[in-house]
Amino acid sequence: MGGLTLNLYESPILREVTGPVIRPGGFDLTDRGLARCRLAPGSRILDVGCGAGAVVDHLRRQHGLNAVGVDLSAVLLKDGALNYDGLSLIRARAEQLPIADNTVGAVVCECMLSLCPDPNAVLGEIRRVLQPDGTLILTDVYARVPGDDGWIGKLPIHCCLQGAVDRAVVESRLADAGLHLEIWEDHTTLLKQLAAQLIWTYGSLDAFWSALGRSGTMHPAGNACGSRPGYYLAVARKPD
Repeated sequence: MGGLTLNLYESPILREVTGPVIRPGGFDLTDRGLARCRLAPGSRILDVGCGAGAVVDHLRRQHGLNAVGVDLSAVLLKDGALNYDGLSLIRARAEQLPIADNTVGAVVCECMLSLCPDPNAVLGEIRRVLQPDGTLILTDVYARVPGDDGWIGKLPIHCCLQGAVDRAVVESRLADAGLHLEIWEDHTTLLKQLAAQLIWTYGSLDAFWSALGRSGTMHPAGNACGSRPGYYLAVARKPD
């Protein structure tokens, strides 16, 4: 795998460890955030960065919601079409959501915002499609120590560490988009658990990156080893 644009989330190597939910915590954080949404059965909910559609399927089957997914990856959307029947999965950019204004009760955006070149535009689009009093469920990596983000823009792989920022920046972006932050929870333990799973499966993080075709001083473990990335759940609301 040559070049510097390998998409970690399209790799079956990662999904062998995480399963179809390609991020720390599986469905648990989704459900935790959803508990704050007060959605009636049949309500419309949008998963921005849906991947292969595992969360869309979960929202439909387990919560009875009218769930729609949007993702840019043709690879992951093809997998979703093969593995799940009847899901509404759309290929589109998060900065240009093909959804009408004020039409969804909640948006799920999990481990995706840090991947986007323009997160402010994404949050603006999310606010646009949310109904008044609608809720954003946001999970992602972040820099737990302000300024401890030296890996940003330096990793030879497309992954969420590329765009991690500290909590103050996330809160500022939400406020600028007109979204009111209701809760912030640190769930870095889930990130550590995922790292432990990768080590258990491959013997070490170095071996995992090598299996992806990334080794030496320029792989993500080498770049981020001196930093302390964390993982958070945030719930924000569009004013009524």
